[in-house]
Amino acid sequence: MNLLKEYKNLYDHWLEEFQNEELTVLSQNIFTNYKKFLEFIKNFEVKEKNEIKKEIIETYKQNVKFLFDDLLKMREIKIINYALTLEELDIDSLFEAEKLFFQNLIASIKGFQKVKSLSIYEDDKIFTFPEIKSVINEENLEDDETNPIENNMQETLHDEIIEEKSEMHEQISYKMIRFIKNTPALVGIDLLNYGPFKKEDIANIPQENAKILVNEKVAEFIKID
Repeated sequence: MNLLKEYKNLYDHWLEEFQNEELTVLSQNIFTNYKKFLEFIKNFEVKEKNEIKKEIIETYKQNVKFLFDDLLKMREIKIINYALTLEELDIDSLFEAEKLFFQNLIASIKGFQKVKSLSIYEDDKIFTFPEIKSVINEENLEDDETNPIENNMQETLHDEIIEEKSEMHEQISYKMIRFIKNTPALVGIDLLNYGPFKKEDIANIPQENAKILVNEKVAEFIKID
């Protein structure tokens, strides 16, 4: 590995990200290369008993870690800003984990805006959705008659959420994976919670999430004949 070349590539990328408001391109391949470089540097040791060399290498390690971490932090802030303004973003400029992060942000923000748009204000008082009860009694019937707006709002919101989830599930492919490490819970691109998982657990999760877990070497695909 050419350490000087790899360091220059990382530094130039960090500088470009720092100087521009727009997101730079950080594909999965580029991200993987940076990560390999970081791991190589972290595990690099000077075998000679030369304190000066050791100090130089230690400083080098710290610089590489700072550049890598700061690059990701800057990108995270930019991605959040893109999502908050619902601004169009070239998804191909992101690596896999960033794509998932951006898609989840967009889904959450759009969902919040939809709920907010269905809220009704009267005299600065917000009408809240009534609690759903499994047993219908006379009091419930009276509520239905006296609060038709609230009931309609609840039905509309429920129908839209069900319809949206149904469409989302039809468009998402799922993959069966086996976990090779203990893994914390995660949110799928279908907005469902998965996990936490223990080593050897098997799960059927969205393909995009599965790819990320396999790339991170915490899981492996299961081939179904």
